[in-house]
Amino acid sequence: MLRQSKGKFLLKSEALLEEFIWLHLKPLLNLDPVKKQYFINKQNRSDILGVNPEGRLAILELKKGEGKTSIDQLLRYQDFFRKESHQDPNFERVDFSKKFLLIAIASHFNSSTIDYAQKMIPDCLLLTHELKQYENGEYFLLLKKLDNRVLSKIPIEIIEDSLFESLPSFIQGYLLDKPEIRERVLLIIQKILSYNSEIKIEEKVNYTGRTYKEILFTKFDSKKQILTNKTCAGFNYFPEENIGSGKLQLYVCLPTVAFQPRQAKWIKGVDEIDIQTEDFVQVTQLLDFNTILHLEGGFQLKYPFQITGINEIFDNFQDYYINYRKYMKSRQKLRPVDASDFTSVDSIIQMALEDWSVR
Repeated sequence: MLRQSKGKFLLKSEALLEEFIWLHLKPLLNLDPVKKQYFINKQNRSDILGVNPEGRLAILELKKGEGKTSIDQLLRYQDFFRKESHQDPNFERVDFSKKFLLIAIASHFNSSTIDYAQKMIPDCLLLTHELKQYENGEYFLLLKKLDNRVLSKIPIEIIEDSLFESLPSFIQGYLLDKPEIRERVLLIIQKILSYNSEIKIEEKVNYTGRTYKEILFTKFDSKKQILTNKTCAGFNYFPEENIGSGKLQLYVCLPTVAFQPRQAKWIKGVDEIDIQTEDFVQVTQLLDFNTILHLEGGFQLKYPFQITGINEIFDNFQDYYINYRKYMKSRQKLRPVDASDFTSVDSIIQMALEDWSVR
């Protein structure tokens, strides 16, 4: 997590720095979060957008090293927000008639960068970041003004763990702030990766519609392409689900039959099944596509199951999969499962890994 540069400790990853500051905008800068990685154009995304108590939009650009490029980015993004209208509901608290707050955060600023910033955007706030360990052993993330005075600080836990450090920065940042579930999430990831050496981590980002990031546990072919039906599980991270704190959603991939409204027919296949859990130990609910249709649109829950000699309609995914695993020839070499296998996160993960092994 840590690196040393110019005699001070810094976070290794710019993405982790961004995630941590996003999650602590209020105590660090007295800002409420608005958007993270906001799409400007194909080449540019604004790191962090916030709003102060007076409704002024704050545009933040972060750099783990020297901050020269952040000044040019702030100028471009300021111009963009002056010209464009913004219908996103997250901007409702922003008064676009008020002057923007421009904030550049970097490990250091050269004198030429400071001169450039004062010339181009004189009221831009330049802050340096560093990690400092105090006598009691605690680490704090410090934001400092150019005169080296501390503007704000917040405690940060330093985790020296190879599995943790191998994860994408957005997961690291989220788990740093969630010690109550961190160990459980790491154990789940370890369980998946240790099941088979061919299971690898893939990271994805979706910027369309509901912004989220994803890590999936999957198998690749020789061309590094994800194989069909060879993803066994994953996590979706919604940074704005509960604005400021986000939400981490675990899912497994299992065979199911889903009703496709546009085609007005049932489609069999391997699909994501969301595991609703508060503690990543006990399961509170499973959400597959049919259940979501049922909850959101009143769709009657049905799971047709047809093979030679059997023609049944189940009213929940659990019963469908228990029988699928019992009667489908490709699954008969696996151990049988029952309702108890659907009560804990560990047992569902194990079930999904076993199913993955025969797909």
